[in-house]
Amino acid sequence: MNKERLSALPVISLLALLWAVPALPAAAATDLIVIAHKDVALDKISPERVTQIFLRQQQNWPDGLAIQPIDLREGSGLRRAFYDQVTGRSPGQLRAYWARQSFTGMGLPPRQVDSDEEVVRLVQNTPGAIGYVMRKPSSSVKVLLVTALE
Repeated sequence: MNKERLSALPVISLLALLWAVPALPAAAATDLIVIAHKDVALDKISPERVTQIFLRQQQNWPDGLAIQPIDLREGSGLRRAFYDQVTGRSPGQLRAYWARQSFTGMGLPPRQVDSDEEVVRLVQNTPGAIGYVMRKPSSSVKVLLVTALE
């Protein structure tokens, strides 16, 4: 082999290695942000309380105002991540929970909408409302919890 071919081998090997290794995920994680109407009497909330609210086990804020949870539609990736990470429930477990609740007359699931924008709009305009989004909304709503999506 000639000298030029030998000196090119390390570069070719490195390029082959980089091509074969899958790209690493982006360093910045995506956040899940729980928001509420600006007049809600809390400034922060625990994941446990958020779970109680979205499962309709807690109906009122500490000041007595009725809680209006706003959920994303079933099938949404953010909804799946929210219920998996915050409540520890899969889509199937959630469907079974609401089927039992509805059948026994114990409650109905939260109102569902199609997008982050709709969640923000409804939370902004509905006293007692709470929802979750991926992008930090304007100051027209209150941020109660921020957690990194896994």
